[in-house]
Amino acid sequence: MTVTTGQKLVQPIKKDTDLEQLRSIVSAIQGELCWNARMSYGDELNIHIGERIPYTYKKLAGKEKGSWILGTRGTDWTLESLTKEIITSSKELPEVFKEKVKVIEGTTIAAFETHYPDLVLTVEFSNGYKLKIFPDLADDFDLSYWELFTPDNMLLTLEPGAIWTYTRADVPMSAKLN
Repeated sequence: MTVTTGQKLVQPIKKDTDLEQLRSIVSAIQGELCWNARMSYGDELNIHIGERIPYTYKKLAGKEKGSWILGTRGTDWTLESLTKEIITSSKELPEVFKEKVKVIEGTTIAAFETHYPDLVLTVEFSNGYKLKIFPDLADDFDLSYWELFTPDNMLLTLEPGAIWTYTRADVPMSAKLN
């Protein structure tokens, strides 16, 4: 059952059809250009996709963000070529990732899929590389497994407890809690 709380859509995932609306939301990302792949905090990966948008924050003047931004959140992930694993977040040091993730820059998104029941997110790129994000469904931390900022200022997340959420990204957190 989908639950709307104020400005937040919350969808528990108990069967494959619970992912239909999520799949509809992310379908627009296919064909978009991945122009920046970088590490943020620790082994968290951020991928900027689509239109380049200048930051409005003064301290980030001259820098750009993607109209779509995918980020891993303390979740294991791998980047694979057609023939082998290139990077595994749980096996390598974050310093190693910085150059290896660049292989997806300049490619387009060929597929963006979440699979039931393991909820692994697979992002396929036009050069044949695949990013897989592996949620630990037994983990009950308060941190989402991954997040996707969309061009219309929305934030899509996969949360512990097998729940996906869709909420305004331009509303302060304190306003979302009410």
